[in-house]
Amino acid sequence: MRAELSWMVLMQAIQYLKSDPILWIPSTIWFKLMRRCVREIQRTQISIVKKKPPNLGILTGLLNHMLCSTTSTPIIYDFHVRESLALLKYRNLLETAGMFFLQDFDLSSSTHLDEVQQIDDVNVLGLMDITVKAQRDRAAVERMDALQSDESESEEYPLGRMPTWTRLKLVITNLPAMIMRPWSWSSKLSNTQLNVGCLVVMFTRHVWLMLMPEIFKGIRPYPSSLQEAMRCWMIMIIDNTLTSITFEACNAGLHDNAGVTPGRLGPKSRAFVDRCSLFFPDPDASNKHNAQSQWCVLWEGNGYITEYHRTMKTLDGVQQASLKQGLCDIFSDLHCLPVSGARVWVQKKDAIVFITNPAFYRIDRVGRGGESHRRAPRVRHTMKVIKGKHIFAADLMDSQPFDADGNLRRKTERQKHWDIHKKMTMAKKNKRVPSPPHHHRCRPFPMDELKHVTTDDEMHVG
Repeated sequence: MRAELSWMVLMQAIQYLKSDPILWIPSTIWFKLMRRCVREIQRTQISIVKKKPPNLGILTGLLNHMLCSTTSTPIIYDFHVRESLALLKYRNLLETAGMFFLQDFDLSSSTHLDEVQQIDDVNVLGLMDITVKAQRDRAAVERMDALQSDESESEEYPLGRMPTWTRLKLVITNLPAMIMRPWSWSSKLSNTQLNVGCLVVMFTRHVWLMLMPEIFKGIRPYPSSLQEAMRCWMIMIIDNTLTSITFEACNAGLHDNAGVTPGRLGPKSRAFVDRCSLFFPDPDASNKHNAQSQWCVLWEGNGYITEYHRTMKTLDGVQQASLKQGLCDIFSDLHCLPVSGARVWVQKKDAIVFITNPAFYRIDRVGRGGESHRRAPRVRHTMKVIKGKHIFAADLMDSQPFDADGNLRRKTERQKHWDIHKKMTMAKKNKRVPSPPHHHRCRPFPMDELKHVTTDDEMHVG
């Protein structure tokens, strides 16, 4: 019985295909599929770049072709891409399945894909501009060798238990992943209050939304949960997201038993738990009144700071303290943050500056050592990386779902006063008495002139 049913279904399918049917797919499903394909190809490319296989150019060309094929059928110009597609039986797979798949692609393997060329040749290396990249890698290796020459390297303490402040800053700037432990989700964060998680998610979305799209080499972070929002501040995620960044060391909590941080120059850095009040300030904070500041848009309209103040007004004293403590716990466990102060985002030359959390440093404390003085670099024109105030305000408004009641509620005090003034002005205009109309004197028709009018019958035609 089951065999007969299967045979009937097969015959119906064959008959259906012979009719040359058209399959209609909703646009939401189709575009979600395309977005998922692009995202997975991008993640695959990022993963293989980190591992640096010997055939990185071959795999990059293949993934780039798949990326272009999501919207159209691209023309294959590079010979190595055509050769790789031929080895993978690209034509045969399209004729049978209608789509191209890499089922044997293994990210955990050293070769990733056995069917294609395993080593990049000279032509592929030229297309990848491998010469410049090799110089950067060689310089990074030389810096690592110079830093590791004084002390023996270990897995737990790569720079030793008490490196100098000079050495720690240099490693944080060049190789932050070497000295910092990776971030991981803590089980204690699972009990975080819902309003705390919503505020951290909104904070992450709005702060990343301020940056210009030209500086992104990956997808702009847009988290939907507290865990995703905290992952957006990992050094590896930031490195894969922005084109030009630099990391700075934080000396908070690195003091010795006497409370002194050896080798530190300048003021003590603000701890990450204290930076919570910078990003979630009180209503009477100083940066509220600076109209030219990057913070001002976040204080108005749909900004996360406005939402934070609105939430605080609905809570009593104990609940407000609990909310602030929850935010402080989150900030103390972040991997890094922007070096914010008078500005939300700070840049040096063309690089955006982030400060790292010393709680993740693989050291015990800072050791004693001299601090070298370097000449200040020459000032040069920097690339614009922060959106303008009005552009960011428009993008912030577009990122929020439309809510008529909410928009009426979110009017600023200045807008409310202007609405009242406008209504009063219109009322005064309506009360103004118009001037009396001008009376035009009617002239009577001259009846005596009709005697001199000649009719058509009396006209003489010559």
